Amino acid sequence: MPLFARWRPLSSLPPRRGREAQPGVYELADAEKRTLYVGQSGRDVPNRIRQHLAAGGCVAEHARYWRSTYSATPKADEADALATYAARHGGLPPCNRQTQVVRDGDRRLAERLRSEE
Repeated sequence: MPLFARWRPLSSLPPRRGREAQPGVYELADAEKRTLYVGQSGRDVPNRIRQHLAAGGCVAEHARYWRSTYSATPKADEADALATYAARHGGLPPCNRQTQVVRDGDRRLAERLRSEE
């Protein structure tokens, strides 16, 4: 499921919406408008994009454009968008390939104890 929305510069992210926020699926692209990352938010897409930019890493370094679409089932639609991208390009978008942090029970406990100090 490719997104049929126009690319917008990251500087055009709308302000926080509060109660009017909408869930959806989004893509982030580089300066040449090549998809770098596909994601979803069950609450508010622009706020989720801001979180990516604040966290640093691949998205913050390379993303220049964004586009999104409303979704009542964002996790399922994100999976469809990633499957479509993988079928066309032979793999996941570059920033989706980042390795996930594996958090087992011991690691979660250590993180919790550190945050309480």
